[in-house]
Amino acid sequence: MLRRDDEILYVAQVGKAASQRFMILTPSGEPAWPHEPLSSLSDVGWALRAHEWHVVTPEPVRQNVRPAKTLSRLLIQRA
Repeated sequence: MLRRDDEILYVAQVGKAASQRFMILTPSGEPAWPHEPLSSLSDVGWALRAHEWHVVTPEPVRQNVRPAKTLSRLLIQRA
């Protein structure tokens, strides 16, 4: 989950677990931008940067914090 002022976005893994495809969704479950789904967390990082969300720190939503940490690292590297 990413928060910026009163906006919220969710990064969700979609499809089969082995496929590693992701979508950036609004709270209503709609794609945030038309170029979805994305094939890696790196692609998610580039999309967030293109839409100026790269300064936001991802927050884990579930017990597995690894994807949030990975995405946070990718966003910091590109800042």
